[in-house]
Amino acid sequence: MPCDWLCVGEAARELSSDLGVAVKPRQITTLFYERELRDDLCPIVGGRRLIPRSYLPMIASAIRRRGWIVKAAEAH
Repeated sequence: MPCDWLCVGEAARELSSDLGVAVKPRQITTLFYERELRDDLCPIVGGRRLIPRSYLPMIASAIRRRGWIVKAAEAH
């Protein structure tokens, strides 16, 4: 059974797979830093931000709004 919580790197990998594009952990971190994503739903525990799997669609929406979606082939 998959874990209900993901770290930023795991969320980026899962979003990359789901969206078919390269999502970088730094992009997700930036969205939190710039207050586009809710800190109260994704606490920092032991130096790691924990993201509930159910929050991934909100992160994907924020990435789309920013225009950060690039084809995986262009990301390398």
